[in-house]
Amino acid sequence: MQRFKDALSRVPVVPVIKLYGKIAAPTSGYSRGVINYQSVKPLLAKAFKQRRLAALALRINSPGGWPAQCDLIRNEINRLSAEHGNIPVLAFIEDMAASGGYYLACSASEIYANRHSLIGSIGALAVHADLQTALQERASLALTLHRAGKRKAIFNNFGGRQPRVAEVVKSSRGDRLKGAPESELFEGDIWLADKAQQLGLIDGVGDLEDVIAKKFGRSARLVDIGPRGWAKFASGAAGASDILQAAAAGGLWSSAAAGDLTAGDGSGFRGGPPLAA
Repeated sequence: MQRFKDALSRVPVVPVIKLYGKIAAPTSGYSRGVINYQSVKPLLAKAFKQRRLAALALRINSPGGWPAQCDLIRNEINRLSAEHGNIPVLAFIEDMAASGGYYLACSASEIYANRHSLIGSIGALAVHADLQTALQERASLALTLHRAGKRKAIFNNFGGRQPRVAEVVKSSRGDRLKGAPESELFEGDIWLADKAQQLGLIDGVGDLEDVIAKKFGRSARLVDIGPRGWAKFASGAAGASDILQAAAAGGLWSSAAAGDLTAGDGSGFRGGPPLAA
């Protein structure tokens, strides 16, 4: 029994936090399918209290959103990692890490993705209502779009301007950024994982379980950190808008993978040749 306890005490623990959905400030006690600082902070606190903590893993699947929420979450991750002896943080992109979703991934020291993941849409975007025009034209509403990069509007989530995003990416990725000038990296393009790795936006193509096993051994214990009770149900529920968004993303991915959407048509996808079946 003592030998078993001794072995168990040496098993590295890797808590896993899911960052799924749009990024936005909470509008009520329970925000369905939304990532924000208020909901993520207690999960981070719980994760860093784990015994035998070897690393923190982030599962990311997000089209982006408000940059302020991204910044708050990223700062909290960096603070807790430093307080606990610079615990490594590993990000694992699932379907998508676009715009603010990639901002969250930059909280990690290493970023991995599935080979089918969509990655990028890095740039600045803002939308504001032209109320003067609305008054002049019998309450019609005109929207004026300000963007950095001709393709940035592809995943317009009505988030504010993101002047720090490029700087955060450069600071996080450092010398790993390669293969493209800044004017291309920050023009709002989206890439599949292989191309994103060539550019230095991710460190490798791989799944969470395999990467953790290679780094910490097959005995490493993954611990899912998530909300409980009603909060768990509410945060995991998907509304009609989420389903429609997922369907749209699937169609865009198919076009990207087939190479139908290229830089020249303003779509922002750099998918390359069709993937082998």
